[in-house]
Amino acid sequence: MSRLTQSFVIRVLGLVLILNETDSLQWSNSTSVCYGYFSAFLTNESFENVCTVQRQVRGVPSLVAVEWLYEQISKYPNKTKDHLRVVDATWNAGLSGDKLYEHEHIPSSVFFNMTQCVQSTPYIPRNLPEIGCFSDYVQSLGISNDHHLVVYDRSVDYSGFYSAARLWWLFRLYGHERISVLDGGLLRWKLKGLPVTTERPSYPRGRFEVKMKKELMRIYDDVVANLHNGTEQLVDAREEDCFAGREPQKNTNVKAGHVPGAKNIPLESLIDMKHCAMKSQEELLNVFKAAQVDLSKPVVSMCQTGMTACGLALAADVVGKPNVPVYYGSWTDYGQRAAEHEVEKDD
Repeated sequence: MSRLTQSFVIRVLGLVLILNETDSLQWSNSTSVCYGYFSAFLTNESFENVCTVQRQVRGVPSLVAVEWLYEQISKYPNKTKDHLRVVDATWNAGLSGDKLYEHEHIPSSVFFNMTQCVQSTPYIPRNLPEIGCFSDYVQSLGISNDHHLVVYDRSVDYSGFYSAARLWWLFRLYGHERISVLDGGLLRWKLKGLPVTTERPSYPRGRFEVKMKKELMRIYDDVVANLHNGTEQLVDAREEDCFAGREPQKNTNVKAGHVPGAKNIPLESLIDMKHCAMKSQEELLNVFKAAQVDLSKPVVSMCQTGMTACGLALAADVVGKPNVPVYYGSWTDYGQRAAEHEVEKDD
């Protein structure tokens, strides 16, 4: 058997394993069934570089379609109650996510307060939740370690890939891999004419233990060290003018510009805004390629405050680059602490 034939057989077997592991779980309509396997063919990259066994270990896809979720909560309510938790992660400055949740939400979903257990600092306004508090809060929502979580938000500018992507990254950082983002969020759910409710579900208290995976995060010292060793490609999800330093910072203590050598992929460029969904696998690969990001090498994502960076990490996961770390302090942290010569601007 030739190496090409062997490679093909291995990939097909891996795909069968994943489908079996996920109990015929339907992946998002906007992307292929196993992005990594097909992207390996499209890019001629090695299988190990493009799609790892992480997806088999995780047992759930990074994105699920609204049609699949509706089928689960409407046709299999008992299974949903026992094995699935739908989580509204809506966060918007100046608006109460809980009030929006009270107005309407996806049936069976609980509301997750993104500011719960978080102590903001001037350098990191969107800090990580305190671990003990996070565990207690998650359990109070009826969430356990064995639940498959499907998270969504109702962001318009990012078509459901804003705070939902942040919560996807956060749960994985705290050791919970069985989590998916609802492709297109509440916008796509409503676009498809699916029902909403005002009823709050009631679940028994869960059992949730945090197992920190520090490899999924980066801090300021890591980024400064990378300036000298160049081990990781830093990709910034901010808008182009902000990345380039042409747009002044709202916080005058934060310098304008970006980390020297960083690449720029605005989160909006990864989203099909017309259809409220993540772009197709092929389109995403083209975006990374156009930004000169080599997905066969280490990648770290960042943004302004650690939110849209998580959407970028999610998109990387979708095309077979799992476990992209997030610099959660991002530019608000770096732009205050870095020396002038450690900040770069574009013309």
